[in-house]
Amino acid sequence: MDDCQGIRLLPGEPADLPLIFQLERAYIADYEPQNVQAWQSAMHRHLEQWVRCLPHAVVAAVGDEKVGYMFWETTSLTATLASIHVKPDYRRCAIGRLLLARFEEDAVRSGCEVAELHVFEGNPAKNFYEVAGYSVTGYAAPYIVLTKKLDARRDRS
Repeated sequence: MDDCQGIRLLPGEPADLPLIFQLERAYIADYEPQNVQAWQSAMHRHLEQWVRCLPHAVVAAVGDEKVGYMFWETTSLTATLASIHVKPDYRRCAIGRLLLARFEEDAVRSGCEVAELHVFEGNPAKNFYEVAGYSVTGYAAPYIVLTKKLDARRDRS
């Protein structure tokens, strides 16, 4: 692993789809192994979502290596973080915080008032989201729904 200096956030592009596939597959294997077969069977839907979300995708890079990403979708005034992932060797470098902050900033710029995400029960990332100001607002088993009211004053564009 390189050090965590020089983190850059880049717009997502089609060339990032293999990274998204690789890290999404790793997430499923690590946190939802009981769902691997169903996830693979729905690959066409995942690919459609990843391509559809490219305009709302951001990739994190350290040096020449792409080490994480996030992408999101919007429904009315709610922005839903569809996925965020950082390679394990680059965790604890504030990359997840940077990606989450970019999600919220982009959502505000798009006119959204609420940020939402779903986290698998037992995923330790739930604590990360709560520290960032998200609150549990429901359950969509086996996922916990967390939301945060967005502050339009954060948009400084």
